[in-house]
Amino acid sequence: MAGRDWSEVVEESVRQHVDSTGDPVFSRQDLIDAELNWIVSETGSEGATPHMTLSRELQQLRDAGVLEFVDDRGTYRLVG
Repeated sequence: MAGRDWSEVVEESVRQHVDSTGDPVFSRQDLIDAELNWIVSETGSEGATPHMTLSRELQQLRDAGVLEFVDDRGTYRLVG
């Protein structure tokens, strides 16, 4: 079954996570813990490494100006 686009789902999950915590700063691991199961379900992903796909999508959101790196330990801030 084909699911939704990874980029769209990851951005939505970041916004959901930030809304639920009330903090625009989050770690990659926080997002994995809180949102990865939902992301995989929404995308219909059957890959072996969805956490790596999530990392790539976070980097693309950073490149697009939606996120910024806070540090070199996987911490991001939602800016867009």
